[in-house]
Amino acid sequence: HIYAMSFGALSSHAVMALNGGAKLGNFAHNTGEGGISSYHLKFAGDLTWQIGTGYFGCRTVNGGFSEKLFAEKAMLPSVKMIEIKLSQGAKPGHAGVLPACKNTPEIAKIRGVEAYTQINSPATHSAFSTPIELLEFIQQLRDLSGGKPIGFKLCIGQRSDFLALCKAMLKTGI
Repeated sequence: HIYAMSFGALSSHAVMALNGGAKLGNFAHNTGEGGISSYHLKFAGDLTWQIGTGYFGCRTVNGGFSEKLFAEKAMLPSVKMIEIKLSQGAKPGHAGVLPACKNTPEIAKIRGVEAYTQINSPATHSAFSTPIELLEFIQQLRDLSGGKPIGFKLCIGQRSDFLALCKAMLKTGI
């Protein structure tokens, strides 16, 4: 499994090399939260599509989650799984920033944003705010993707947060 590194952080050639290697090795390639680029699709390697708080590739004009755009991309044959990025160890609870100078027209098109503008990834998701709402969002993504597996990535800061998530799983059956 090739873990999450976005196009933009990696060059087009690097993304193609990783995806081609994933295809040859018969393992998955995680897109990172920057969206699905044509470079991720060129060799038809299996993809895990990572969705972060910026909803890149499936966002509305105001930055929220778009069911329509999500469903379109989730149904791509290369997309085998979706991963919701809740947090990561390098910056738990912090927002991300893509400086305007790095937000090229190509990157902007993939992410669904305006080119040469600063793009902020919020510290939290706008589609849910509680463990039960997260699980309901997971079920929504399953339905919109035709039943593809939905996972999530998180950095556990407090044991109680993880236990709340476990309790929500038991309560909802999701």
